[in-house]
Amino acid sequence: MKNENLFYTIGSTIILGAAIMKILDVRYANSILIFSFVGLQVFQSWHVSQLKKRINELEKKLNQ
Repeated sequence: MKNENLFYTIGSTIILGAAIMKILDVRYANSILIFSFVGLQVFQSWHVSQLKKRINELEKKLNQ
């Protein structure tokens, strides 16, 4: 995937914004913070699985 850095940047920005909102005691800041952490974790888990698949493909090519 070409744009994984974009997703990490957007996720981190949302987390930072939610943390500032929490400091300012804005309503629903906790929900935004939790959903952004969970969303970023899901994306990161998916990204790691894609990288593992790619590594396995390259190892098979190398061993042939």
